[in-house]
Order: sequence, then structure tokens, then C-alpha cells
Amino acid sequence: MRIGTARHFAPLYTWLLQAFTFAEIDIKAAAWWLNWVLYVANTMLILRLLSLGQLSPIWAALGTGLIVCHPLFVEFHAVAMTEPLFLALVLASVLAFLREVQDNRGTGVALVGAIVGLGMLTRFAAAPLLPTFAALRILVGNGGVAKRLVDCAIMVTACAAVFGSWMVASELTDGQSTGRSLELLGHPDLAYWLWTVKSASTVLLPSVLAPSVRILFLTAAIVAAAFIAANYALVWLRLSSAQRARPQTLAPVVFSLLSVFYVLFLVVSVMIQYRLHLTGRFLLPLYVFLALAAMTPFGAGNPGLIRRREVGIILAGLALVIGMSNLARTAVFTVSTYKSGLGYAHQTWSTSPVLASVANLPSDALIYSNAPDLIEFRLQRRAAYIPARFNHLSGRDDARVPFTQQMNAMRQRLAEGNAYVAFIYGVDWRDYLISEYDLLHSVPLVEEQALPDGRIYRATRTVTGTPASL
Repeated sequence: MRIGTARHFAPLYTWLLQAFTFAEIDIKAAAWWLNWVLYVANTMLILRLLSLGQLSPIWAALGTGLIVCHPLFVEFHAVAMTEPLFLALVLASVLAFLREVQDNRGTGVALVGAIVGLGMLTRFAAAPLLPTFAALRILVGNGGVAKRLVDCAIMVTACAAVFGSWMVASELTDGQSTGRSLELLGHPDLAYWLWTVKSASTVLLPSVLAPSVRILFLTAAIVAAAFIAANYALVWLRLSSAQRARPQTLAPVVFSLLSVFYVLFLVVSVMIQYRLHLTGRFLLPLYVFLALAAMTPFGAGNPGLIRRREVGIILAGLALVIGMSNLARTAVFTVSTYKSGLGYAHQTWSTSPVLASVANLPSDALIYSNAPDLIEFRLQRRAAYIPARFNHLSGRDDARVPFTQQMNAMRQRLAEGNAYVAFIYGVDWRDYLISEYDLLHSVPLVEEQALPDGRIYRATRTVTGTPASL
């Protein structure tokens, strides 16, 4: 999400939270209620998609549980992050697309494009929806090739009107838009991909198990999902055009193709962005897409897919292991979260001495910090990042606002008075920001308070005469 002074993240989720604050609703309460609504909405959307595939109510419910009881699914619905809204918009766009292909109302493709645009305003990772829908619209639905191409153009235009308008406005006002250039800055090596595979293996099994066991199971699950998708695609391609356009027969292909495009998007993102780690927030959507791609082909309305008893036993065994793993890990996570909280709502922050001291600073003071998002979320007061030595998306000095310029601007603001610098030690993952040691040797600061979990500084009178660079 985008709380703080960063302007390169997709903004829709933050806009929703800020809308609540404008109505004088506490941002933590707003995030809590919004995520509960989104958890229910996503559960209903997943159940609807499985029911649309004509699974029996019991199997549709079990399949829904396999997704919504996953620990990552529960975790991301318990913190103020973009994933719940992102999943809701992705699933809603798929439903809208399936209905449009079946009903062929014409105006529906614009709605699909608009929802995709909102998804990209939530997370740029919604982009793979466009090639997925465009490819399938060309293959299925009423009308000739020209009509199908026009529908694709309308869909892309509607998406561009929503997402593109923000990109243009962001570029004109902040000069950043997405904050990423089309350069190969990632340079992932073999060690990176091995780490990614190990990380992905923890999506299905607990991290306490040996990596070899987790990776072997992950491989088996991927092979099973690929087998189902390939087998179904061959059957689907032999159907008539009208049969291929039915929602229950089209849904498995949508999620299979979306999974492929999403993986390609992740690979391209890793190549483009500097030090992009494919953590759970990137892997959870893929788990959801693959799970739906693997389950929807087994509906009663779909052509005979896999009738061999041995195959059914293997697939049922994999699903059982994943389901038991999900329930066990989610139970542990729920108990731990109930006792201690999670993320910026963890009790560590509710009892933090440095946050308590920051809260007591003058209400109109500007606070520079390595964790302005934490300050804004917990204390509902403005804060700004301390200067960044390099842009964490590119690994280079920020050409728009170079490090030297950031330092000079902070010095000038500190010289004006009523400004502080707060270092919060619990937030230690932003190595692209200037360190406390380097800042103290670059800007004359006076220690205001020394606390167990951080320090607060203010400027001396001589700050304006400090050199412009380290």
C-alpha cells in the first residue's frame, strides 16, 4: 500500500483508506472493516466461480476452503495491504468476462476493461488479465474476427482510461508514474531462483519441513496442475464455438492462461526491478489462480476430463495434504495473531517507547523517519522518509530527486525548526535509506531522546552551513 511519502505504488487501496479518514473514521478501524468485507467478498467470489463450474455444493465449499483457509490468504486479509482488494477485482473481472462472452451484450467488455484498470490501480500485477481476456475473446464468443478485435480494443481502451489517466496525472504531478523504467536492472542469478523455489515451497507446506521434501511436493503439485490444464485445454479446443463460450467450460481456461501470463509477468518484473523478491504477496495470487484452474475442470457440466481412478486418488491426496497443511498453519497463525497482533498492528508497536515519544512531539512538527508509514498508520500524523541513498526500484541514485538534493532539502527544513528525525529500530529492512550513523556525520543533530527501540533527534543551529553531500 502507499501510506507515507512514496508515490510509486498503485494507489487505489490507499485512496479507500484515506476516504475513511476524511469521514473522521480511524484508519486502523477502516482497514479492519474493509479487510473483513473483502474476505467475505473474496470467499463468495471464489465459491461463485467454483459453482459456476458446476461443482456440487459440497465440493465447491471444500474447494473454497482450500483457498480461503490458506495462511497467506488469511494473513493478507488481516493486515492493511493491497492483496485482498487486488484479488477481489481480479475475480470480479473474470466473472464479468465470463458473463460477457456468454451474453455478448457489447457494453460488458468496457466493464471488464474498467475493472482490470481498477485492479492495476490496486496492484500493477493485474496487467496479465488483459492479454488473457484478449486472447480468449479472439478465440471464443459471437461475431467474426473484426467484431472480436473491436471488443479487445474497447476492453484495452476502458482499462487505459482508468489506469492510464492515473499514470499521466502521476507523471505530471510527481514525475514518477509507476516509478519503474523498462531496463533490465534485476540481474537474478542461480542463487536467487533457488531461494525463490524454496520460498514457493513454503506456500504449500510448513517451513519446518526439510527443503527437499517441500520442493518435491511443490514439483508434484505443479506437475498435477499442468497435467489437468493441458488435458482440459485439448478437450476444450475440440468443442464447438458455442460450447467453448459457456462459463463452466471457459473458466478453467481463463485461470490456466492467467497463471501462465502471471508467471511471465513475475519473471519480467524480476528482470526489470532491482532486487525484487518473490515473497508471499506475489505467490498467493498464483496459488489462487492455479487452484481454480485445477478445480474448475471437474464440474458436472464439463466434458469428461480424467476418469481414471488412479489419477483421482493422486489428485485427492495432494489436495488433502495441502488442506491439512493450510488448516494447521492457519490455526497457529490465528492463535499467534490473536495474542500479539500482526504487522503494524502488532503489540510491539502499541507498546513502543519510541512511537509513544513521537506521539508527544508538537502536533504541527514535521517528522523525518525510516518508518513514516508506521508513524502515519499508528499515530495518524504526517511524516516523511529520510533521504534515500539510492532508488530501491532501480538501485541507482534517483534522477528526479537525487540524494544530494534530498539531503539539502532536509537540512533546510530542519533549519527552519519544528522538525525532528526519528529512527525506529524495529523497521530494519530499508537499507536504501541513509543510515543513522551516516546521517549523524552529515547533518549536525542533537539527540532529543534515546529509547530502547529508537532515537529522536532535532537540528542544531548550524545545520544550514553543513556540506551538501556525505
